[in-house]
Amino acid sequence: MIFPENMVKVEIISPVDQKDKVATEILKFGKIEVIEPAHPISNVRFEDARRELTAVQEHVNKIRLIMEIAGTPLEPRGRMKVDSSWTDVAKKLSEEASLEEFRYKELLEEIGKLKGEIDLYQAQLRELEPFSGIATDLSTLYSLETLDVALAVLTPEQLNKVRQNKDIAVETSSLKDGKYACVLISRRNVISLDQVLKELGVRRFETGEGKSPYEVYKVISERIGELRKILEETRSSLIKKIRENEREFSELYGKLLTVRDALTLLSKGRVSEHFFQVEGYVPERDWKKLKSSLDQVALTESANPRRFGEEEEPPTYIRLPKSISAIESVVEIYGTPSYWEISPLVFLVITFPLLFGLMFPDVGNALVLLIFAIFFHRYGVKKGSNNIKNLSLILGYSSVVAMITGFLARDFFGPLPVGGLKEMGIANVSGPLDSVWPVPVSVTEALSPLLPFGEYSTSTSIEHTIILSILLGAIALFVSSLLGVVNAVKKRDPEFLVFEKLPLLVLYTVPLVIFGYGVTDPSHYFSTVGVLLGDILQNLLSGIHPNLSNPTSALAYGLIVWVEIGLIYNWIAKAIVLKRHDHASTGSALAMGFIEGGFEAAILLLSNTISFIRILVFALAHYYLLYAFSYMAYLVVGHPSLFALGTNPASIIILIIGNLLAIGLEGLVVFIQDMRLHFYEMFSKFYEGRGKKFEPLVASVELAT
Repeated sequence: MIFPENMVKVEIISPVDQKDKVATEILKFGKIEVIEPAHPISNVRFEDARRELTAVQEHVNKIRLIMEIAGTPLEPRGRMKVDSSWTDVAKKLSEEASLEEFRYKELLEEIGKLKGEIDLYQAQLRELEPFSGIATDLSTLYSLETLDVALAVLTPEQLNKVRQNKDIAVETSSLKDGKYACVLISRRNVISLDQVLKELGVRRFETGEGKSPYEVYKVISERIGELRKILEETRSSLIKKIRENEREFSELYGKLLTVRDALTLLSKGRVSEHFFQVEGYVPERDWKKLKSSLDQVALTESANPRRFGEEEEPPTYIRLPKSISAIESVVEIYGTPSYWEISPLVFLVITFPLLFGLMFPDVGNALVLLIFAIFFHRYGVKKGSNNIKNLSLILGYSSVVAMITGFLARDFFGPLPVGGLKEMGIANVSGPLDSVWPVPVSVTEALSPLLPFGEYSTSTSIEHTIILSILLGAIALFVSSLLGVVNAVKKRDPEFLVFEKLPLLVLYTVPLVIFGYGVTDPSHYFSTVGVLLGDILQNLLSGIHPNLSNPTSALAYGLIVWVEIGLIYNWIAKAIVLKRHDHASTGSALAMGFIEGGFEAAILLLSNTISFIRILVFALAHYYLLYAFSYMAYLVVGHPSLFALGTNPASIIILIIGNLLAIGLEGLVVFIQDMRLHFYEMFSKFYEGRGKKFEPLVASVELAT
């Protein structure tokens, strides 16, 4: 899970008449990604397979389109017998698929026709919308005896030109695209509006038979409503028809996917007069199993990939338990890990839910998010969207951790249900859940230095929570920088190691030393860290006269020197890279190296480290948002009574609004900020994400020969 699975490159050579059996066994094996042979035995391909592959892929696309239009998720299933060549199987299956598609042809054509007609009417509506409030027939408006009237859509430049003419009165309404819907009015026989519009290159707005824009807009809107109703009925008929034949449809889909993969394998191989050749990547631990399955029909050889000397990089395959495989979707937003680098999945599966829980500590709100995640997952299953399913699982994991931190913080939809008015400092009245809360008050009191909420909110607790938040960040940044060094060593790239990754490790060791220094005296952790921070500030202000009177002061001065050496190292490293690879002059390389490796690196060291204070900020924001709404609810009631707060309609509405804001707005913001901490602060130190995901050919249905 930390490193991608070791892969081996396999070459398979069989008698040409055994190629279909080879394809069948590989599909049954299901763990080989086929590539173009590096050393082909010939330049001849299996053209029949390539031709049939195009037809089969078209049928797969049509089936998916039917599924998408119907909104019906279908999983491939079933069994198919392969008693002839794969190309013959493909031809028969294409005929079967054509017949099946014909069953839905009329409904699909009707749906397409209705959608096209709706799109056409919507385009007309957009054109009519600026003038939809005009109820007068245009035939009447345009034929007035004394006034000349014209409706037109003008750009700001065109409108300015019209306004310069004192003989034209203009009424305007701004549109979303920056243009203006205009009514132009002039006296007849004084100026021709048609001529003015012609010079501007604008046409006069017209409606069919000169009807009023309001009437036409209304008729078209009603027609769109009718068409949408018909479209929904037609789509329902399609869904009903698919569900009536769901088993057959799923089996056909599974067969098509299987045949497609078989033809893909055959089309990427090479054929000589007597032999068939195919190459691919296989997980090393499964290599012997593949060799055993092909022993009767082919000769197989394997070779381990080399970091240098090969044009193609092996695909990345990471075995994950199903329970945490959803986390992979977050990593893939950044990019697939390279075969030669550490995967951040294990890192992410721990830190992502943990940081989310620390920023969103509320049992009630997290429970709502968990319920939403469950329904969101079901929606993803219904739509057949793996991204939706994975994101919902990640949200679910994060919500569970947020419930745990919420139990420790004694928060359930804000402070009232547990801490009550006592926690808010209003009256000595505890919440209704206080006596049944599973986490004893003694536990929360023991954690009070780290809980800057309610009755525990003091300047000391806030300072302690800031230090703890930065400690988490310092650990994450150090580990990220260390992983960058490990990746550089694994890639066997000395220049990348010495000039790119080692300077970062040197710099990001400093925050870890500073905020980890307190573990030398765990019982006085926060005061020990505070003393070291004070000594660092004192030594910075003392200039060339450092304070070395005690070990802590000496360490503080040493850390300052350490940062200076690290920044100089990074500056020189950047300058060398610029001179070697960008062919910059010495002066330019030194100047740009200072900006990127010195000044910018110093800013990033500071900003990346203190960026983790957002853990505290969002936790505080969440608590005090609900505190504020709880206090407003109390003010509505006017006296310290939880019963009155829970029965007064106005106070109930206020509490509901506050919690909806916390769940919807804060939940989304915390999720995004959690991703930002990983992508920007952590991943940027060690992860490139330029790999290619392992995509083996598989049999989507059970194969029988």
